[in-house]
Amino acid sequence: MSAPTFLRNLATMLLWIPVSVWGQEAACPQISDTLPTIEPSLDPRLILTADQVDLTPKGLSTLLGSVKLQQGDKELTAEHLQFDEAERSVEVTAESLFRNSELLIRSDSARFDLDDEAGEFNGTEFVLARRSARGDSRHISLSSDGTAKLDRVRYTTCAPGSDAWYLEAGRIRLDHEKGLGTARNARLRFFGVPILYAPWFQFPIDDRRRTGLLFPTIGQSDKTGWDLRQPIYLNLAPNYDATITPRYMSDRGIQTGAEGRYLLPRAEGKLGYEFLSRDQVTDRDRAYGFFEHRGLLSSRLGMDLRYAETSDRTYFEDFGGNIDLSSITHLERSARFIYAAPASYTVRMLFQDYQTIASNLAAVDDPYQRLPQIRVDAVTRNALLNTRLGVSSEYVNFVRTDSIRGQRMDLHPFLRMEKDRVSWFAKSQLDFRYTAYELKDVPAGQPADVDRALPSFSAEYGLRFDRISSGGAPQTLEPRVFYLYTPYEDQSRLPVFDSGEPDFDFTQLFALNRFSGLDRISDANQAAIAVTARQLDPDSGSVRASASLGQLFRFHAPRVQLPGGSVPEQGATDFIGSFDYYLSERWAVNLDTQWSPASSEFTRSSVALRYRDGQRFAEAAYRYRRGLLEQTDLILSSPLYSGVSFIGRWRYSLSDGRSLDTMAGLGYDTCCWAVRASYRRYVSSTIGQLNSGIYLQLELKGLTRIGTGAQNLLPGNMVE
Repeated sequence: MSAPTFLRNLATMLLWIPVSVWGQEAACPQISDTLPTIEPSLDPRLILTADQVDLTPKGLSTLLGSVKLQQGDKELTAEHLQFDEAERSVEVTAESLFRNSELLIRSDSARFDLDDEAGEFNGTEFVLARRSARGDSRHISLSSDGTAKLDRVRYTTCAPGSDAWYLEAGRIRLDHEKGLGTARNARLRFFGVPILYAPWFQFPIDDRRRTGLLFPTIGQSDKTGWDLRQPIYLNLAPNYDATITPRYMSDRGIQTGAEGRYLLPRAEGKLGYEFLSRDQVTDRDRAYGFFEHRGLLSSRLGMDLRYAETSDRTYFEDFGGNIDLSSITHLERSARFIYAAPASYTVRMLFQDYQTIASNLAAVDDPYQRLPQIRVDAVTRNALLNTRLGVSSEYVNFVRTDSIRGQRMDLHPFLRMEKDRVSWFAKSQLDFRYTAYELKDVPAGQPADVDRALPSFSAEYGLRFDRISSGGAPQTLEPRVFYLYTPYEDQSRLPVFDSGEPDFDFTQLFALNRFSGLDRISDANQAAIAVTARQLDPDSGSVRASASLGQLFRFHAPRVQLPGGSVPEQGATDFIGSFDYYLSERWAVNLDTQWSPASSEFTRSSVALRYRDGQRFAEAAYRYRRGLLEQTDLILSSPLYSGVSFIGRWRYSLSDGRSLDTMAGLGYDTCCWAVRASYRRYVSSTIGQLNSGIYLQLELKGLTRIGTGAQNLLPGNMVE
């Protein structure tokens, strides 16, 4: 083995000195940054050059003055080097410097055996270029079995001359074969103050997963008091692992959580359980468990299993930690099976139940259990005269305590015609739907067996125009018209198991039914007209601006309605519009609106102005729904000065005159460490209760991150 090969093995080990998986926002300048770039050589041979050479064949040769050993992109320089050809060894008694594109090592003296692949290095300093990190060691020993021993080691990502933090150890052993490093008498110092000591610990030095401690989190909130979590990762096998998380809450007690993951040849899943014995606030046990499994039983049969359960309704409000978890209303328990024959038919089977956990929902608001639901969808493989014949059929057994329950059978054959050309498209569909019910626990005087039969016809036609603007930007214009006819049938005798009325939006202009579910099929004699325009970027082809506008015109007022609901009026509906415009690479505007021509006012609107430039992000949004909500939402994240940055959010309800979510955080960031603190007060329950929290985080870049940062509390669209 050549000298550069030997040094490359040492470099590989040093590169795996423990580092953070979070990455680094800023890199500290290192000594290697000031050195000229190494020009890789295409010659694979080992090249030795020096000002003076005393060559002894089969003996000890001495090289003096500007000695350089080079192979490929690796280089070793020194003022004095001895090479023993008989022993196949190299000895450097003067200061030497080894470097490549990833690593720089300076040593006062070195000796290595080329055949045994072993050596000794004294008084070393190293720089890891990829990680902007550096360190030193009094002595490094590399043995032939692939292990390295480092004595009196220090490691940091801070720039030379600054030791804001560093990890020091009496001894570190790096085992390349096992992929493990072992440190003894390790101390972590922050501004010279020891903040952590470990007489012994192990860390991974390759990509293999290892059992060990993950980063802890710390915070404080009104619900839990001081909150500390310390995850412990268990690498049980190549295809399954687990994480155990002890959690200390000063106002609640000690909670234990466990989560496991597994990966099988044709399936994957996870399961978890959390338990708190005798909550100090409620004086009862609190628990939450879940299980998820997805996989294939055969090449065509898939399965999806889900189960979740909590001990009480307020579990997520008390322990969830953010507004998304606290807003959960139901936990699903289901088993789904899907059998698919491509381009032919699909069979779906569902067993579904829920646990209601929302505090403001009564039992009558619980969704129905589906025990089971079976659905078959089929369509002919090939088109005859641009037409296809298909059928959708469904059987559901709806179950709910203290309520009407029963079985529903639905048969839906259809004939579809589609024709698509470059400049236009046309499609139409003739449907027939027969639905039958067999009910139980119906009120006196109501029939137990009811049915419904309805035909329906729909047609859609659209054009596609395009042109190049005077500025060279491609523009498209796509008008389309849609017609739907469904005759009226009285459906008041039918139960309501799964039907509801969704929001009136752009997709509803082209829907075959005004309701969701199958218990109500709205009568219709209506036409929708819509147009979409786009402008593309001539260089990238991406959409620079797009606008859509549409309206529905009902020739007759629908008569079918949900219990307690209302029916739309005859005539034109509100206009539905949307507008997206990228003013530049940094600025963007998004607008969705619904405008009523009858009252000449907006009934629903949302508008957002966004700015993003590197680490700077800002968003101002406004949301309005007449009679329901009116909210503003401001988000800002930006560096301020000299490493100080700000991050914040304020969501305010204009209709209620109260803040829904307020968060502000400050951070100080250097190239090798950062500290962040944030405060948040937000709605944490379905009945509007507020919770406050303080979040702290210390990051030693290249080593660890302790605590929860403000970036975990904001929407994903602003955290890249």
